[in-house]
Amino acid sequence: MTRYLAGRLGQFLIVVGGALLVVFILLYAIADPARTMLPVGTPDNVVADFRARYGFDQPLLVQLGTFFAKAVHFDFGESLWQGGSAIGSVLAHLPATLLIAIPAVVLGAAAGLVLGTVAARRPDSGLAQALNVFAYGVISVAEFWVGLMLILIFAVIMGWLPTGGYDPKPATLVLPVLVLAMKPFAQIFQLTQSTMVTEYGKQYVMAARAKGLGEVAVAREHVIRNAAIPVVTLGFYELGRVFVGTAVIVEVVFAWPGIGRLAVGALEHGDVFLVQAIVAVAAIVVAGLNLGADLLYFRLDPRTRSVLKGGS
Repeated sequence: MTRYLAGRLGQFLIVVGGALLVVFILLYAIADPARTMLPVGTPDNVVADFRARYGFDQPLLVQLGTFFAKAVHFDFGESLWQGGSAIGSVLAHLPATLLIAIPAVVLGAAAGLVLGTVAARRPDSGLAQALNVFAYGVISVAEFWVGLMLILIFAVIMGWLPTGGYDPKPATLVLPVLVLAMKPFAQIFQLTQSTMVTEYGKQYVMAARAKGLGEVAVAREHVIRNAAIPVVTLGFYELGRVFVGTAVIVEVVFAWPGIGRLAVGALEHGDVFLVQAIVAVAAIVVAGLNLGADLLYFRLDPRTRSVLKGGS
C-alpha cells in the first residue's frame, strides 16, 4: 500500500511538473515574453527595462530554475491584465468554474448510470436503442452550438431563463450545467450499458440466478458493483475534461466568470504570468482527480488490494 501511494504521488508530481515545463517552453523559449506582454510598438528601451525587471534577460536555464523555484511557492508574479497576484486571480475565479462543473458531472453521471442500467437489462428494446441514438448524437454535437441554441430557445424566445452572466441563483445555472452535463451523460451511459451487458453474460450471474436471487438483487449485489469500477474512473476523467476543456467554451458562451474565460482573456492580453498560474491550477486539479480515481479504484477492486498486500 505504501509503495502504491508513493507511486501515485510521484505520478501526480510528474504531471504537474510536466505541465509547468511545457507552458514555460511555449511562453518563454518559443516567443519573447516581453514582446508578448507589452503593447505593439513599445520602444526598445522600455522592452529592455521590462526584460531586466522580470529576469527575461537571463539565460534560459536560469529563467527555468527561477520559474520552478517560485512555482513551488505558488508565486507566478503579478498579473499585468488583472492586477495583483496572478495565482490570487485564478483562485478567485475557481469557485465559479466549480459551481457549474461539479453539478454538471454529477448530474450527467447519475443520469448515465441509471439509464445505462435500464438499457443494459434489455439492450434490444426500443428504449435502449433510442437512448443509444441520443447518446451518440450528444457525443457528436459541439457544446458551443448547443449552448447557443438553448440560449435562443429558453432565454430569447421563451424568456424562461437568463442568457448568461454570473449569479449563483438556480436559474442562471440551468443552461450551462445542462450543456456541460451532456457528454459526461453520454460517455457514462455507454460505458455502463456495455459493461453491465458483459457482466450479465458471465457465469457468476447465472449462478446467482440459479440460487434464487431476483433480478434486482443480482443487479445490485453483483452486476452494478463490478461495473462500477470503470464507471467511477470515467467519472473522474470526465470531471477533469470538463474542468480544463469544455468549461472554457461554455464559460465564453454564457459569459461565466470562471478560469476558462479568464484563460481566454489572459491569452488575448498576452498575460504570461496569468497563463502560467492558470495552467498550474488546472494541472493540480486534473492530477488530483486522477490520483483520487486511482485511490478509489484501489478501494473498490479487492483484486488490487490482494496484489499489493505483500508490498505495503
